[in-house]
Amino acid sequence: MPLLTRRTLGLGLAAAGLLAPHALAAGESSTPPAAMIEDRVTIGSRAVAYRAIAAEQVLRGAGGEAEATFFGLSYLALPADPRRPVTFLFNGGPGGATIALREGLGPKVTVNAEGGEGFAFVDNPDSILDVTDLVFVDPAGVGYSRFLNEAAKPRYYGVEEDARAVAAFIQAWLKLHGREASPKFLVGESYAGVRVGVVARLLAEAPEPVDFQGVVLVSPSTATRGREPLAPAADPAIRVLPSQAAAAHYHGKGDHTARPVLEVTLEAQAFAEGPYAQALAAGEALSPQDRQAIAAQAAGYLGFAPDVIAAAGLRLDRERFMRELLADEAARIGLSDARAKAPLAVTETKRPPYDDPSTSPYTLTYDLTAANEGFYRQLLGYQPLSPYVRLSYEANGQWNWEVEGGPLSMPLVFKDLMARAPQMRVALLLGAYDLNIPYAGPLSEYLAADLPQDRFEHRLYAAGHAVFSDAATRAGASDDLRRFYAAAIGG
Repeated sequence: MPLLTRRTLGLGLAAAGLLAPHALAAGESSTPPAAMIEDRVTIGSRAVAYRAIAAEQVLRGAGGEAEATFFGLSYLALPADPRRPVTFLFNGGPGGATIALREGLGPKVTVNAEGGEGFAFVDNPDSILDVTDLVFVDPAGVGYSRFLNEAAKPRYYGVEEDARAVAAFIQAWLKLHGREASPKFLVGESYAGVRVGVVARLLAEAPEPVDFQGVVLVSPSTATRGREPLAPAADPAIRVLPSQAAAAHYHGKGDHTARPVLEVTLEAQAFAEGPYAQALAAGEALSPQDRQAIAAQAAGYLGFAPDVIAAAGLRLDRERFMRELLADEAARIGLSDARAKAPLAVTETKRPPYDDPSTSPYTLTYDLTAANEGFYRQLLGYQPLSPYVRLSYEANGQWNWEVEGGPLSMPLVFKDLMARAPQMRVALLLGAYDLNIPYAGPLSEYLAADLPQDRFEHRLYAAGHAVFSDAATRAGASDDLRRFYAAAIGG
């Protein structure tokens, strides 16, 4: 579709009512002009006209000094409706930019250009812009968000520090756009499963509370460091085995490759949480015969010889599994998506996370950073003052995990929020091929928390960590989100 309009905008922003110490303002000399386009996308049988706005907002410290900027990309359906649902979306890291969710749920996706060189932007028929406006947010130091005062970084690099700034951004965005009356939603992927929980709690307790109708958790982290798991089957070997079974199935290993992958995965989960967990708990008391029987059953799911599994104490750890499942090919499989593979000779020369075959250098024929620069500069006409940062090693390495009151269990945080806000619904979306956060971990933690069953749902997809990055499952997962939104707003 041709673009309807493109122009730069000047935005003014009142900072009243924001969570201390952060106050935000936009349209200042320290930020580039906001950029806007208007276009339309066909979703299902419906043509949705929309406005896309790319803008930085300045965050100020307690003394009023400019400290950093937050970059946000807002997709707003036209004609504008101040009571339309609005969703704030975050990827994780910590220190990661919100790329995967934008590519999965926004109205534009990036594809290989014709001929296999470079990239092109095409409409996304699986966007959820037909049911909610979308705001993709990059916290300070990632994406095009920048630090204006280097000494301020410790005030943003941390569980609570990050959440305070994000909460302030959301409050400011709602005021700027006159959306206080809109039904509000959060989507958090990976570490953002922690971020959105802490943000929701902060905003529920703010002087001017912001309530959310729904929260969507995609392959989420479930706790801050130091928090003991809720579920009894918390052993990492138990939690990773179902995802290992899915990976083995995909690569043609094991005894169950003729059956549907999710059927095998769920059967492996029942084995892991039952006989396998009991065998691990027995330890040295397990008889040789029972040990061999469990090893043989595990081998059927994992694609390794029973003797190898038995010799490893029945625990085939994630790292060894990734490196040895395809030993006959001298290749390793992906961490975020176990369907991916690449030669060990190549992956071992890369710095994490780019040693992972499921990251963009292996899965795309174009450079993802260059594509993102092209998306914002060419398609949206945004002229940033800094390069695009996909992952900040600095933020990740300096993250403050300390939380006032002690480590947090996010399922318990949401249980408390749902008790205080009877309208809130929570959806947990998981990928079977995810070895980064194996799906059985978040699933067991959220089930153990016993959230209100009429307002909590979970789904497992034949996808990796970034569920909406998978073109084969995106349509079905997006339809599940539409049903979730309809239930949350009473549609």
